[in-house]
Amino acid sequence: MIERSALKTGLTYFTVTLIVFLAAYGFPTEDTTGSLSSVPIFLSIALLAPIYIWHRRYASRTNLGEAVEERSKPSMMLRILILYLLAMAVRIPSVLWFNMPYEKTPLIFLTILTIVLLEKTDSSVFGWKSSNLGASLAKGVIFYLVFGGSMLLTEYLLIYLFIGQTELGAFNTFIFLSVMPFHTLCVGISEEGLFRGYIQTHLEKRFTFRKAILFQALAFGVWHFVWDLSPFNPFGMAIYIASTFFWGLIAGYFYGKSRNLVPLFLTHGLWNSVITGFVMDVAAQHALEGASMSSQVLVAFLPYILSGVLTFLYIKYLVRDD
Repeated sequence: MIERSALKTGLTYFTVTLIVFLAAYGFPTEDTTGSLSSVPIFLSIALLAPIYIWHRRYASRTNLGEAVEERSKPSMMLRILILYLLAMAVRIPSVLWFNMPYEKTPLIFLTILTIVLLEKTDSSVFGWKSSNLGASLAKGVIFYLVFGGSMLLTEYLLIYLFIGQTELGAFNTFIFLSVMPFHTLCVGISEEGLFRGYIQTHLEKRFTFRKAILFQALAFGVWHFVWDLSPFNPFGMAIYIASTFFWGLIAGYFYGKSRNLVPLFLTHGLWNSVITGFVMDVAAQHALEGASMSSQVLVAFLPYILSGVLTFLYIKYLVRDD
């Protein structure tokens, strides 16, 4: 039965991947923002409907338990490794061939099917909670304002202090709204579902809370090395891995306290989408490049430090298990 479920999961995963990749090949786009004008992006969102419908029907007629509690450490680590490698097997060609994260919807299929079909576990054990949806989304907005809002505000205030002008030229609301569905429903759900939901939940059963957060954050940071493979940029790769590792720590701590992925789905989507909507002032960027090294270092690191401290305090004292 397990081999049969594993075969179904693998076949479904690679079938969905093939569908998305064929759409990407047949409808190439130079738009790297993830706009809904892209056929493969629209298809990626539309393909979420079947997995949602299947999950609801399957869970309603199947007695799902909490088998995660019974797994040995070697079995748990093997499951995590296999899932991570399968995800990478689609992510790397997606980025190298199309320069787009088209692996997201297939990854959602892989994660959900692994949890429910292969492991016979209720997805709520891994943070996929649909109750009190409005409250969860509100918490996601608050989390974004504390984390992302404080970081961006600090960065732009520092830039204005050092060069006397703001780096932000305008904000494109249309771009923000057009990319938000993909970044929330596909990117946010897939990455938070895999790293915080699946991996961290497993790790917390056999490691300390801190080690579980650290290990999943490291895996999440390495997950992003692919964006600087071609052309190969080791410095950019290191920066990207470090910044996403930082988010992995913050998101892991939030999930560890709340046990709810829904706020993280929205926060993740808002972070990616808001940045995409920014229209930067080129003159201000050149002026910043001409500023002193100490000023550039402060702009690069101080927003992360302040945001990290504020977000840590917010999670520690205000976030509770849902």
